[in-house]
Amino acid sequence: MWTTLSVRIALLSLAVVMLFSASEAMLQIPLHCCNKVQRLRHIEKIKQCFEQKERHGCKYHAFMITNDSGKTFCVEPTVPWLKNLLEEEKLKCPPDISKLLRTRFEVLDEDDLE
Repeated sequence: MWTTLSVRIALLSLAVVMLFSASEAMLQIPLHCCNKVQRLRHIEKIKQCFEQKERHGCKYHAFMITNDSGKTFCVEPTVPWLKNLLEEEKLKCPPDISKLLRTRFEVLDEDDLE
């Protein structure tokens, strides 16, 4: 039969499994995904740009570009004007995960700590 020590070990093991399962679920952040990409001639007044890499459930490599009016476009990475901006470093497009992390966590300046 079950001894006190066996019961304690079983309960402790169950608690550890539940703890890791809960923390793993919190780490799964939903990512944006472009379902189709466009070959646009040019986008005026680019406000933000994020690179989307191919991944599970997201089959396109694309750049998510938001203009000043807030409209977001999914642009093919082979478009010449976009390639030129990226090569000349006039436009920086970090991976899209950084966009989500910035909205989830607040970045504080030293001034904010006072």
